[in-house]
Amino acid sequence: MISNPEDVLIQAIKNATKRANPALEKVIETHLEVNANTKFELAYRDPKRFKELVNKLFGEYSGRLLEMLIVEEIKRLVGIDEDIETLEDAVKILKLL
Repeated sequence: MISNPEDVLIQAIKNATKRANPALEKVIETHLEVNANTKFELAYRDPKRFKELVNKLFGEYSGRLLEMLIVEEIKRLVGIDEDIETLEDAVKILKLL
């Protein structure tokens, strides 16, 4: 079990990108490094900015689909059944753990 909430989110992103397309992990990571000088930890520190950068890369529709996959992975990794709609809400819950 991953105990650090930021690590849970990073693992959820990696799992979600692998489910969608194994190449996505490196594409998103590179995009974040080039445009924000950061990696997946941005999703924990500033989920809104993370989503903006992903949407810039893939478009709003695909970005939203990836967000939904990430949220589902967080729920699975943490073992929660709550109805979570956004990455921001998922991060709030992770910060309470």
